[in-house]
Amino acid sequence: MRRFLEVLVFLLFLGLPLTAGAEGRVLPEDFVVRGVTLGEAADDAAIEKAFGAPLFDTEKSVFGIRVKYYTFKKKFSVGVSVSTGKVVDIVIEDHDYAARDGVRYGATPHRIAAVYGKKDREQIAGLTWNVYRNPEKPGQKLMIEVEPGTWILSSWRLTSLPLTEEDADLGDGEEEDWQSADFNAQVLEGKDIDMSALKDRDETEKGTTPPWKR
Repeated sequence: MRRFLEVLVFLLFLGLPLTAGAEGRVLPEDFVVRGVTLGEAADDAAIEKAFGAPLFDTEKSVFGIRVKYYTFKKKFSVGVSVSTGKVVDIVIEDHDYAARDGVRYGATPHRIAAVYGKKDREQIAGLTWNVYRNPEKPGQKLMIEVEPGTWILSSWRLTSLPLTEEDADLGDGEEEDWQSADFNAQVLEGKDIDMSALKDRDETEKGTTPPWKR
């Protein structure tokens, strides 16, 4: 029995470096928060069941896509496409929120990499992010905001919206540009087109507050 335990401890010891150096990966389940799935339709009742009664809601244009945002206690925000009714944006700034494997606010770069994999940090709208893609739906992004210098986790964003104006022009994301769709519909119907609607775009520029946080 003693010999068996000695062998077991030895094998575990050999396995420690492999475990410590293991690097994780993003899974489809990482795009679900409290039963609300990014990219799927969710009505007011389903969202309220998951997050409680909203404090308020507001409509915003994010790179030309009209989104209705619901803001909840504990700094949760859920954006729903006005045209499709699908969840397109989930922002989490709750320090008590725990994702897969218990990853939460304050997680170290090592911990983030162990669960989701290592990523080069990106500067987007003046903030620093690790950006991961859904392996099954590349248009969906899991974004982990990190504090400059310490690189610890400070907030989350799950989105199927473009991240920059360049992304929007390239069609990066799952949502169709509502203004372009409206434009095409009017052309087909032979109606006069009001071009002012195309100019009313609430877009993010470098160094400004991201539209989902306004």
